[in-house]
Amino acid sequence: MVFKLTSVLALVAALAVTGNAQRQIQGITFAWNPDTPNGSHNLPKNALAMAPISDLNSKAFTCRTNGLNFPNIKSYSSTGGEMFIVAWDMNALNSTDGPKLNGPCNHWMASTAAGTDNLKWFRIGEVGYSAEEGWCTDKIRREGQLVVSMPNDLLPGEYIFRNEVIDLTYAGKTYTDDPTMGAQFYADCLKYTYSGGKNPKEVTTGLVSLPGAYLATDKGLLLNLTADGKPPGGKYTVPGPALHKQPNPGSA
Repeated sequence: MVFKLTSVLALVAALAVTGNAQRQIQGITFAWNPDTPNGSHNLPKNALAMAPISDLNSKAFTCRTNGLNFPNIKSYSSTGGEMFIVAWDMNALNSTDGPKLNGPCNHWMASTAAGTDNLKWFRIGEVGYSAEEGWCTDKIRREGQLVVSMPNDLLPGEYIFRNEVIDLTYAGKTYTDDPTMGAQFYADCLKYTYSGGKNPKEVTTGLVSLPGAYLATDKGLLLNLTADGKPPGGKYTVPGPALHKQPNPGSA
């Protein structure tokens, strides 16, 4: 799938929203056709929660909201295999108010075909740590965005996309042992319609519940970062179930 990266980046820049919103998605750009109507969306101001969640059993853990109360972008219809941009407010990300976030990102999806009471989630992507690029949070601070690839082998229907940033600044102890500590989760959710890709099939592996997918003692969630915010030994594995197997490029 070919798209104009320069056009996409221009739209991402336009999505940045000034104000006091802290560390949340500000908008998305549908990167496969950014010049068409409804190609980009600013989310409603204050639509998403701002505070992180460290209690892995909290009912608000899934989307940082009370249940699944989040913006519904009804105009998005995908055939799969596309990419879209998740953008943040650069003013908030570069703010000196509060500690610098250090940690990975996970991208999740869940089908609402069986309702929304007991959603089963699967991971479609991750950005962890490398010596060259740093953390996912470093990438967001540099670029204000992440590019996410959508699977092209899903059944048609409504899905929820969940973007998750995990801050490990206080991950030296669990939240249970010390309520002022623990990995902090910044998760935001969006709904969209998927019209079906090539060779669609039901996802049957790697399905988990949220909350429920993580344990506080998971290797990627309980660790002491170095003084300069790096993982111990310079190596890190993003927590979560196995990634949904991505289709071959161009097979959509």
